[in-house]
Parts: sequence; structure tokens; C-alpha cells
Amino acid sequence: MNRGAWLLTEEIVECYRDIDELLVIGGVIWGDNPSDDYFVKSHGVKTPDAFWKVIIRGAGQDERAIAWIVPNTPEATKKNLDRYLVSVDELERVTGEKIPLADYAKHDKPAVSWLIPKGCNKG
Repeated sequence: MNRGAWLLTEEIVECYRDIDELLVIGGVIWGDNPSDDYFVKSHGVKTPDAFWKVIIRGAGQDERAIAWIVPNTPEATKKNLDRYLVSVDELERVTGEKIPLADYAKHDKPAVSWLIPKGCNKG
């Protein structure tokens, strides 16, 4: 899971935390797909169907967020990350979580993921 699209979300966090204070929240979405539950017999653990992440930066009227729901599949590559963008409103509906973000910012869904700033050292 820590490759492809999810890795790019981590790189975005790495770069933007050097620019601004961030709040990063994430979790899993458990599904009902027994075909990918490889570790149930050996470890008693189901495989999540997807992972989600929200990055919040700024405060007050400048508060902004970006959110993704990334499927736990080989198709979740870096080039496909923008396919998994969701508004925070949508993420809350899907996950049942309450994200601490101003209501006005919960409706926004960027057209593309935040770009890696030029010169960012992702290490």
C-alpha cells in the first residue's frame, strides 16, 4: 500500500509541512471483499478495501483541505491519484468520521492534487 498513489500523498505531506503547519488525518475503509483477505487465516486480519487521508492547512478564513479515498488495489498508482480526490463532505459520508474543518471548506474538491513544490526535499 505504501507505494503508488498513497506514496504520493505522503510526499505531498512531506513537502507542505515545510511550508505550513498541517493536520493530517487518515484511516481505513473495511469492505466485504473476501477475495483479498489474505491474512484472515494466518493473522485474523481482514484486508482494508481502501485508505483515506485528509490534509488540512491554514486557519480561519484561510483554512484549506485536500482529501482522498485510495483503493487498496494495484491500479492506485501515482498517475491515478487525482481519480481518488473527494471533498471532505464526501469523505465524512463514506467513513462516518467527523473531520475538524470549517464547514465552508468541506465542500471544496480540488481538480488536481496539490503539486509538489519546486525544490522540495522529500526525504
